[in-house]
Amino acid sequence: MIITFFPLSVLCGLLFFELVSGKNCITTQNDTGAVYIKRLQEAIDAAVCQLVDDITYTDYDVAYGEEFDFIVIGAGSAGCVVANRLSENPEWRVLLLEAGGDPDITSEFPGFYEDAINTKFDWQFPTQPQPTNCQGMVNKSCTWAAGKVIGGSGTINGMLYLRGNPKDYDHWESLGNCGWSYKNMLHYFKKSEDLRSKEVHMHEEAWLYHGRGGYLKVESYGGNKEFYKDFISRGFSELGLQSFTDINADHNEGLYVLQGTMHNSRRCSTAKAFIHRFQSRPNLKISKNSLVVKILIDKNKSAHGVQFIKRGKLITANAKKEIIMSAGTVNSAKLLMLSGVGPQEHLQDLGIKTVADLKVGYNLQDHIIMRGFIVSFDIEAKPRDPIDETFQFLYHSRGNLASIYALTLNGVIKTVQATYPNVQYYYLYFPRNSTASVETTLRKVGYNDDIIKAIVDINSRKFFMFIWCVLWRPASRGRILLKSSDPHDYPLIYPGYLSQESDVTDLLEAIQFKNNLINTEAMRNLGAKVEEIDIPACNMFPFQSELYWRCIIAQMSSPHYHQVGSCRMGPAESKWSVVDPHLRVHDIKGLSVADASIMPTIISGNTNSPVIAIAEKASDLIKERWAGF
Repeated sequence: MIITFFPLSVLCGLLFFELVSGKNCITTQNDTGAVYIKRLQEAIDAAVCQLVDDITYTDYDVAYGEEFDFIVIGAGSAGCVVANRLSENPEWRVLLLEAGGDPDITSEFPGFYEDAINTKFDWQFPTQPQPTNCQGMVNKSCTWAAGKVIGGSGTINGMLYLRGNPKDYDHWESLGNCGWSYKNMLHYFKKSEDLRSKEVHMHEEAWLYHGRGGYLKVESYGGNKEFYKDFISRGFSELGLQSFTDINADHNEGLYVLQGTMHNSRRCSTAKAFIHRFQSRPNLKISKNSLVVKILIDKNKSAHGVQFIKRGKLITANAKKEIIMSAGTVNSAKLLMLSGVGPQEHLQDLGIKTVADLKVGYNLQDHIIMRGFIVSFDIEAKPRDPIDETFQFLYHSRGNLASIYALTLNGVIKTVQATYPNVQYYYLYFPRNSTASVETTLRKVGYNDDIIKAIVDINSRKFFMFIWCVLWRPASRGRILLKSSDPHDYPLIYPGYLSQESDVTDLLEAIQFKNNLINTEAMRNLGAKVEEIDIPACNMFPFQSELYWRCIIAQMSSPHYHQVGSCRMGPAESKWSVVDPHLRVHDIKGLSVADASIMPTIISGNTNSPVIAIAEKASDLIKERWAGF
């Protein structure tokens, strides 16, 4: 088999330079050929200008002491939704604060989604070394990506639109969170959504699960997914698993082509969907590059304002009604603790006066990816033309830059311990001698030189594919602590990955499934072979033994950047909860949290669309509280 390939992650700057800043050599003649060439250049220029417009947001300078009805902290996947919905009432002044600035053009390309990781658009939170995880990373520390930019993590993520399983939300309600069942949440998923996927439209029950006319555009991934879709689907079929159209409706074990938050094959973050075309509302103000350092809480335990730093100046803004924290799992927990809301003993150790003694920073969860399973194939490849690929994306909204080829196709299975599907599979391929692309991908994750060298060596000999498995509902828990009372210091993150044996045994079973897949006739016909990775720490164990895989799991498992749970939702009588089912912080008036941090348990899928639904519900709850005021 012959396929075409080029390294997506290193081309964007070069391609745009060639397209928009090259020498103008268009003839001044008016013959037919010259006219068509001029039209082509004009079309490309217009497409590029549209990209630039789509990533530009108006900045507002807040006056010291200025008053708003609502202040929303964090212009990410949740904050943009909340700011939009609250500013629908023209009588309410809404301030949206974001620590980062505008996105760049690269963020618009699905094919370049990894490029923002480890840049100024990423918080790059380091985790603390622990013996059970991140052993193959530089300094044995994983890095958590999180968007520090308008649109938040929805501007730098893979755009996958997975809502999770209905049982996830029913479990939330069973924990005492009335109104958070799947039936309730489905309304909010549909409210946001404008489904554009033709494949999903064909599903006979599509409109029971999906919405039309919402602000968030959802499409199926385009690009070249056919070359591996066929043999993987045949492999799954040999193992008795079907292929399905819609992972957000079927919820079965099997194979799925996924949808993403895209509009005409370009990224559709909540910033673009909920803020960009509404930023002209006179009652909605956006302050960029504004780092919030403290929530102001008076002696009556009422939150009334925030302090933030912008251009080196400390500014205070006041809220007449409510402050909504949408800063994400790490920063929402950090800011609450800096403001005196958190575990009393921990805050006292840092000299911070406790306003409310709550379990902020506990219950920390994340999906974990086991990336150490590599399969080689007897396949040859030829390079694609990067200029043609960029033209196809700009002019036709198609081609490989319009897709994330590693994330287009997903396998889903259930392990023996699980009552419903709990493992997800991704497929990422590299032709032989793709050294730059392989190395870039591995360094983005944070692997050490020994692991990178071992994997590049395999790629020097063979075309290969990573088959990554994701553990959706890990039992392990971590914790976030403040490093100091200085708001510029990153917090101490103890992720707790693989601290529970059940998570390791689930991953071992997920690896066995991959071995079974490789042994199907569909895979054997391509010369599929599982490759041993030459990692010094694991070389003492026989390849394919349980001890070998346990070592690889500890060395090569990594975060999925789906951190949740640090401000757990639950009733007041639950000693572990931080916010109530109306998302109000316990014991504090005028302060709410609306982001991934409120999840009591992590959902079975990518977290972006659930966060958007949480924000939609939060907006309704807040509106109900202040109706008539």
